[in-house]
Amino acid sequence: MSANSKKISEIHHRTERFSGTSGFGIVTYRKGGRHGPRLQTNHQLMVVLRGRATVKVDGVSMDLGPGMGILLAPGHLEEFHFSRQVETRHSWCQLLPGDLPVSMSFPPSATHHPSDCPALALALLKLGLTTRADPVNQRPTISLVVATLWAFAASLQERLPTMGPALKTPALGRFQKAVESLGPENTTLTSLANRAGVSRGHLIKLTKDHLRLTPMEVVWRTRVRNAAKLLGETGLTLAEVAHQTGFSNAYHFSRRFKHQFGQAPRDWRRQNLRIAEKR
Repeated sequence: MSANSKKISEIHHRTERFSGTSGFGIVTYRKGGRHGPRLQTNHQLMVVLRGRATVKVDGVSMDLGPGMGILLAPGHLEEFHFSRQVETRHSWCQLLPGDLPVSMSFPPSATHHPSDCPALALALLKLGLTTRADPVNQRPTISLVVATLWAFAASLQERLPTMGPALKTPALGRFQKAVESLGPENTTLTSLANRAGVSRGHLIKLTKDHLRLTPMEVVWRTRVRNAAKLLGETGLTLAEVAHQTGFSNAYHFSRRFKHQFGQAPRDWRRQNLRIAEKR
């Protein structure tokens, strides 16, 4: 761990158990602690044990209290802020995408929705935290992680009809799918509304009501998130990343990236490469 990373760790949190691979972990954040922004690379279930956490995913904030969990999915920009009044302790289990069984996937409607963590998922999480992982044979640990994630996802799926209109708005789902499929080409509010099957005004209302953003803010946040993935996984220049993710030029890209991530693209890439080297 670098001196700078150690300093940040001492300020914000005490890690009791950490898994850099598929496995389980637990951490306590000091009052006012924070983490991120980061690009999620794994399937991860986060459960608050005490205190409170505000989790921001692609710019949308969600609050978690004790006993609540959230299933996070790869490829999304995340930021975490913890209670200023008390320390916050949370556990997690994570699954590397390569460890997910073939042909298995978690339903999108089960991700990024805070919910009370069901008893079965809590019990499996506790089992994972108290069981010593075998460094040679990781299959038992991976199987336990998969079971824990599915226990949470399945419970959430059963309760979807009672969890509000945001989960039952097909037009919003069509809009989000359209945004995720955008390439480097320009897009307009009109074309997005057409793909969502609603008027421009109705689309603006949907995204403001459910995502607290305008449609075009969603587009640019998604483009920045896609750019961050390219920065972390390829050797493309900043200009090439900007072009492939739909920015008019490197300046426009850098300005939006810094606004969303809090640092310049070049600095973000350098920092994340150092983190990857330590894993």
